[in-house]
Amino acid sequence: MQAVIKAFLLLDRALNKIISVVAVFALAFAACLGLFQVLSRFALKLPLEWTEVTVRIALAWMVFVGAALVFRAGAMIAVDMVRHMVPQRWKRLHDAFIVLVTLGFLGLLGYWGYVYANRSATQTLLGLNFISVYWAYISIPVGCLCSAIAVIARFIEHQPAGDETEELTLVQ
Repeated sequence: MQAVIKAFLLLDRALNKIISVVAVFALAFAACLGLFQVLSRFALKLPLEWTEVTVRIALAWMVFVGAALVFRAGAMIAVDMVRHMVPQRWKRLHDAFIVLVTLGFLGLLGYWGYVYANRSATQTLLGLNFISVYWAYISIPVGCLCSAIAVIARFIEHQPAGDETEELTLVQ
């Protein structure tokens, strides 16, 4: 069992490196393309319709895939009020409940994202008639899968010693 957990955490670390590169590249690509769009529209008086769509796709990939990094860091909105009210011995059970709810949400979002991507596979993007809408929408299930792996890895690795939010407010 320890070998499986170790292999899973190794997969998570490798996936985080890949996700970091993809998210940063998608943001940089969207920013450069946005600048190009502004320059072409206002300086050259030549509006390019494909740039706006491409920026949206890059931002969708950045957000959905990059969300896994946020989940892994534990920086998503926490259920702090309930966590403070729960006795210390029940906090791990509370964390497990939150993980199950999060995984349920990611599972539903990923499933319906996959269904929607498949339904839209025959449509093409406006201004990019050679690219299917599928490649834009598939970012949803891919991001949900990456986020689910990150949520599970954080739960496995994260063993809170005490109430961390109070420790953080004391440090600040």
